[in-house]
Amino acid sequence: MKTKSTFLFIVFLSFCILAGAQSTPTEITAEYGPPAEANVWTHYTIPLTAETFNVDEATFDAVLANVTSFWVRTEMHSGPDTAGLDVVKVGTTYLSNFDASSEGWSSGGDGTMEWFPTGGYEGGYIQIADWATGIWSWLIAPASWAGDWSSLKGQNIEFWYYTDQPSYSAIVKITTGQIDRLVLNTPEYNTILPDDSVLITLDIVPAPAEDITVSFSTSNPGCITVPDPITVLAGSSTASFYFVAAEGAEVGCESVIDATSSDYLTSRITMRVLDNYGIEEVDLTKAITIFPNPCDGKFTLSNTSGRSIQQIMMYDLSGNAILDLQEGDLSNTEIDVTDQAAGIYFLRIFVDGKVVTSKVVIK
Repeated sequence: MKTKSTFLFIVFLSFCILAGAQSTPTEITAEYGPPAEANVWTHYTIPLTAETFNVDEATFDAVLANVTSFWVRTEMHSGPDTAGLDVVKVGTTYLSNFDASSEGWSSGGDGTMEWFPTGGYEGGYIQIADWATGIWSWLIAPASWAGDWSSLKGQNIEFWYYTDQPSYSAIVKITTGQIDRLVLNTPEYNTILPDDSVLITLDIVPAPAEDITVSFSTSNPGCITVPDPITVLAGSSTASFYFVAAEGAEVGCESVIDATSSDYLTSRITMRVLDNYGIEEVDLTKAITIFPNPCDGKFTLSNTSGRSIQQIMMYDLSGNAILDLQEGDLSNTEIDVTDQAAGIYFLRIFVDGKVVTSKVVIK
């Protein structure tokens, strides 16, 4: 009898332990919106509290201690819609302002993501538009935002948002379950020059335990072509390849590009073929030149436009700013970046309130 009672007690205790282990939800959500007006940037503040996310304190603490991802659902309409996101903050720890790139954010659900250097609440922003059907459109924060958020309890999630169809509210989501996803990272712009290519980096989150195959598709192969399927080796968290402007591609064309792999969330972006990345008219691009290019780390900006260059910013292929000059007229200035590694870099050249973008190669 004692043996039977002991066995039943062990079973009961095991059940309690298992039930406790399963008590933390895989995700919690909080509502926001809709904005009062369409196509107007609106600021949202969502307190990081148990009440806001409609859970008890113990559950909320357990979730914050093991955050695996942060999502913003952007869809507020049952039909086609387009939305934008800018200046996203989580407490005092995480910030994305999208001034130089999409900063590791990715699309989720049926949306396709595109980064724009201007037009946001403050400079650049990311846009998501309907593409597939039947699933909500989401924007997912960088994998680096995962971790222990316990110290952020009581602080705020903040962001600026717009939509062209503010029909009903949307949600933000914090997850605790493992999220396997692909992230297509573009360089300075989601665009390609005619007859050119752009280096793309793919993040695999988490790194696969076994080799996986990643496939790519393009909605408009006459605009942009994509590589054949690639193999990502076990333990590898990144892969690099090129997207190419198709021969004879019409300037202004666009293509929706997917990266897919079994058991991973698809990453989807929109890319365009544009002259000079669509930033400025041709006369300035001809008047402002870089020489020598390629260079050994020192180059000069020649400016024959008759306008002043107020600022020069330089970015690497990952979108990281490595130079920001803002001293008087920078025309015909020699720039020394010999401390940088060989490779391709992008320049944003601010000319009387306009922006010209160019590439420089360090050999």
